[in-house]
Amino acid sequence: MIPADVDTLLDPGWLSRHLASIDAFDRIVAVDRVDSLTTIADKLRFAVQVEGPDGERSIPLCAKAHFSNALNSLGTEAHAYRELHPFIPVRTPRAHYVGIDAESDRAMIVMDDVLARGGQILDAHHPYSVDTCRESLTQLALLHATTWNGRRWDVEWLAPRFLATASVFAPDVLQGLLHDGRGEGIEPVLLDAGNLLAAVQRTAELPATCVLHGDTHSGNAFVQADGALGWLDWQITQRGHWSVDVAYHLGTVLDVDTRRAHEAELLGHYLDQLAAAGAPAPSFDVAWEAYAAGFAWGYLLWAITRISSREVVLVHFPRLATAMADHETYARLAVA
Repeated sequence: MIPADVDTLLDPGWLSRHLASIDAFDRIVAVDRVDSLTTIADKLRFAVQVEGPDGERSIPLCAKAHFSNALNSLGTEAHAYRELHPFIPVRTPRAHYVGIDAESDRAMIVMDDVLARGGQILDAHHPYSVDTCRESLTQLALLHATTWNGRRWDVEWLAPRFLATASVFAPDVLQGLLHDGRGEGIEPVLLDAGNLLAAVQRTAELPATCVLHGDTHSGNAFVQADGALGWLDWQITQRGHWSVDVAYHLGTVLDVDTRRAHEAELLGHYLDQLAAAGAPAPSFDVAWEAYAAGFAWGYLLWAITRISSREVVLVHFPRLATAMADHETYARLAVA
């Protein structure tokens, strides 16, 4: 049973029974709460102090769940940690417990605390360097290549969600969000809700080549203490066309000038890594056309975002709009 509250989660008895890192000879002697943060989900950082035959040790952990509200969006991420990550060579925080309770529609993941282990979670206020972006694209290429056209991944929890997400907001509500100040200075064609919804429809019609991370913005990657990069927040992982992940990523993590100067080189790096991992990488010219048409999904997500920091919205949304204008994304999708 997934704990319904923080006190139950932090109970040494419950943790002793459920953490994969605790074996039969270990005993949890203390649990220290470190920090907490609530965005869409509750994230609780804590450490367990363990005594065993090899002496004492501290395990820094982070639990992700929903304690403070009834909203649940963690089912997909929990499935990803349980059923996807063991089969792909992509860096993610190690999961010590994954719980999925279909009856109560709740899920929980207890994973390594990246920060306590000397890592850093990247963010929108510090654009990626080109070298960092190469590493993040290498990880995406591994995800895509190892799930390329794989029958294993034709499962319900990985069903594409482009249209379902677009349908959450009525067109007039979406139009209001596009005109709420986040689009200042953006050309009118990109601030038309009908155009955006049509572009997402076209994106949904693309063939699903692989499993996508689905939310490849600046704040969903981390760097370990040893400098290696990995991916966080697999809440909207789904099947889709590879270009969606890549365009969304380059459109958000790089400042506009850096993207313009290096996106062709970085796309070439991604294709090289895709081929090296065993997938049938398209030619650069074919890939460039797909990449240039691939920004609509990320643009939609930052058009509808209201929970994240407004400052982050005002970084990501204009970057994506500029990328769409640069690449004439709507025209490539036969929109507007």
